[in-house]
Amino acid sequence: MRIRVLAFLACFLLGALHDIGFAQGEGIQVDSSVEYSFREQVSFQVKFQSPETIRRVQIFIQMEGVSQTLTGTVPLDSQGLGHFQVDLKRQPLRAFSTVQYWYEITFTDGTIRASQRLSFFYEDTRFDWQWRDQAPFRVHWYRGEGDFGQNLLDVARSGNERIHSVLPLETPKSIHIYAYANASDMHTTLDVTGQPWAGAHSDPDLGVMVISLPSGPEQRLDMERQIPHELMHILLYYFAGSGYSNLPAWFNEGLASLAELYPNPDYPNLLAAAQKKDGLLSMSELCASFPIEPSASILAYAQASSFTRYLHKQYGTSGLQRLLEHYADGIDCERGVELALGVSLVRLERDWRRATFGESILTSALGDLLPWLVLLVMALLMPLGLAWWRFGQQKSGKKSRLGDLRR
Repeated sequence: MRIRVLAFLACFLLGALHDIGFAQGEGIQVDSSVEYSFREQVSFQVKFQSPETIRRVQIFIQMEGVSQTLTGTVPLDSQGLGHFQVDLKRQPLRAFSTVQYWYEITFTDGTIRASQRLSFFYEDTRFDWQWRDQAPFRVHWYRGEGDFGQNLLDVARSGNERIHSVLPLETPKSIHIYAYANASDMHTTLDVTGQPWAGAHSDPDLGVMVISLPSGPEQRLDMERQIPHELMHILLYYFAGSGYSNLPAWFNEGLASLAELYPNPDYPNLLAAAQKKDGLLSMSELCASFPIEPSASILAYAQASSFTRYLHKQYGTSGLQRLLEHYADGIDCERGVELALGVSLVRLERDWRRATFGESILTSALGDLLPWLVLLVMALLMPLGLAWWRFGQQKSGKKSRLGDLRR
């Protein structure tokens, strides 16, 4: 793919270059273009025409949502033509993001000038994308006809309505949905190595989601699960901003599951089997992140889904809204529950287990008290054991003295 950007002519009259130092001299003509091969290489080409002698040119590359700026020196030939390449295997760019770049020119007299910021959109060019939009959604797909694209839009709108029935969240003005024909194509696009089984992913700060929808009878159901799920993540970020990273993992993923038009049908059986084996995870362990191991991670998603549905049923939209506001303000996981709902996370988890699995209050209480009961028993037995040992020592001493007297 080739993207050509004309920076423009006569920098001082039109502003293509602005002074960093004390600039002097005539205008400079800049002609810049970009070419890239997705996940392989990006090449920048620039040509300067200047009456002043250029000593050095540096390029600055800044990715959307990434604080680190890539820099490098651009060598120029005698004609003022320069090339700069980035190996995307070593320094990958964020897929489906806007990449800004600019040049900084140093002249022989020490003057430094910088060009305007130019940009290009970095997307997966391996496929011939079709697209269709209906604000705020634009859907992209490469396998299927127009009715497939319309189905994507319909599910996105239904998912948005579902979310608004759960939480009064504002929808961003632009959301892009990229539908891959299989999970393999999707995984080679994004860095989801920590979740090789994931069927969808979102970059909430970009307003972008990618989903995988293999053809078959389950395709519509996958669509109704994946799109609303990822859409909830995007809307939560739009509400919380920088506070999004403070949302507990169980709360973030639980709300996303609550938005699904077709919830995962395997979750109830998975939870029942784990509860029967006493293998449920503690909700406090799911505050920071989910386990990496696949089976434990899927169990964490199932628990988050069930737990958040219980909260919605018990405390309604207002309860979830209070939780979200506290977490977005930076309150920690357990304290947020106490402030928003008036109970501890431990008590809330016990109530959820009783309502979901029929666990008795006595069983739950004994489970919570078991470590303390063990300590209590040990504290009581240790003095008794010590007294018994002393009694044995005294008895042994008496026998020894009696034997000495007989001799």
